[in-house]
Amino acid sequence: MVCCKYLSPGETMKDGKTTILVVDDDRHTRRLIEIICRNEDYHLEFAENGQEALERLKAAQEDIHVILSDVMMPLMGGEDLLKAVRDLAPHIPVVLMTSHGSIDAAVRFLRIGAADYITKPLHKEVLIHRIKAVLGTYRLTEELDQLRRELGRHKGLEHIIGRSSALLDILKKIPSIAKTDASVVVYGESGTGKELIAKAIHYLSNRSENAFVTMNCGALPENLLETELFGYKKGAFTDATRDYDGLVKEADGGSLFLDEIGEISLNVQVKLLRFLQQKEYKPVGSTKVSYADVRFISATNRDLLKETKTGDFRKDLYYRLNIIPITLPSLWERREDIPILIDYFSRKFAAQVGRRNLHFHPKAIEKMISYRWPGNIRELENKILQAVVVNDTEVIMPDMIVLPENEEFEESSMVLPTELGPFKAAKNKVVSQFEKDYVSRMLTLHRGNISQAAKAAEIDRKNFWQKMQRYEINPKDYA
Repeated sequence: MVCCKYLSPGETMKDGKTTILVVDDDRHTRRLIEIICRNEDYHLEFAENGQEALERLKAAQEDIHVILSDVMMPLMGGEDLLKAVRDLAPHIPVVLMTSHGSIDAAVRFLRIGAADYITKPLHKEVLIHRIKAVLGTYRLTEELDQLRRELGRHKGLEHIIGRSSALLDILKKIPSIAKTDASVVVYGESGTGKELIAKAIHYLSNRSENAFVTMNCGALPENLLETELFGYKKGAFTDATRDYDGLVKEADGGSLFLDEIGEISLNVQVKLLRFLQQKEYKPVGSTKVSYADVRFISATNRDLLKETKTGDFRKDLYYRLNIIPITLPSLWERREDIPILIDYFSRKFAAQVGRRNLHFHPKAIEKMISYRWPGNIRELENKILQAVVVNDTEVIMPDMIVLPENEEFEESSMVLPTELGPFKAAKNKVVSQFEKDYVSRMLTLHRGNISQAAKAAEIDRKNFWQKMQRYEINPKDYA
């Protein structure tokens, strides 16, 4: 049962329900929203303009969870109200409503902080879905922010960007993983942020006051890998003109991050295994045994278990390192984060070049969502930097994003199943994969709005919904 009333400043209602402050000068719209929300577990409050809404907010902002506001109103319109809320209570999401919808207006409102943008006339299913999506995103953002506060924003951890469930599931596990000294292997394609996850584990652990040491195993030949890890004594070889402690000694009491762990030779694997088992090692050229207390965090884009079967990676070392495996999704698997990453990197580079109002056109964003990003976040960052530096303009248009043609997703280029069966079965499998990808992309582009996605796809909304049900696609994942 929905509760609806005007509250005077200072008067509050604490019934545990989600409170929506509806701001609209049109009583028919207010009544319509009241009817739409009748069977929802919401408490509605009303204001007739932005000034009245701000008075309510100043009186007790902690009781408001969402603001649903018209754009055109006397005394203070929705856009000015949005800006005021951003200053007064930035944690409260604001959804704007207008009868005059356009892409430019939507982009402008979203850029200045609106959580969503709805065009009138209002439809029950759309409005309820959008409110739930905004609330879900808001709660998810709060949870991510809390995780980031726990991570302490140490040494670049603020660069873990995104709101996808795939990312959140991993971040949720990090605090408990960090509490142990168990070895971790972070799996994932190049450019997915494996080192950021390793840093997060270190800086949440009781080793955070000690060193986090990084070594790229793929960048050094075998003879240098051993000396870099374990150090050497003066005179151990021709160029050894002084003692060198090595990275294991440097990481004593802290964490050692071994990037591209799959690249190390079998000879070095033996010595690394000995250290993992006994915490002891010998620097090259030394007869004295040294000890160090180090937590190992490794990363690779290889399948280490598969390599143990081919003999390229020792099984005993694999089981020592792989106590806690973490697998990062590719950017294509979390492409709902692409618009968020675009916004983050564009703001970062815009500040560097002194163009504060720089932003990407919606069609440019759509083009980047459609690209498969084989280089993942690193490639996306580089493309955004390239577009910002090369083009002296405030708006980055689609033709300013240079992408390899063969990597951009095209609906017409379908991939056949690896094993060909009967023609009909193979065709159905390809069509199903196309439909699932297409519906997912449309929902991503339209922030989980089913009606807008179906309209853009030029298919009946009911058919679009049925396809979502068939492929178990949840619109909340795209809000």
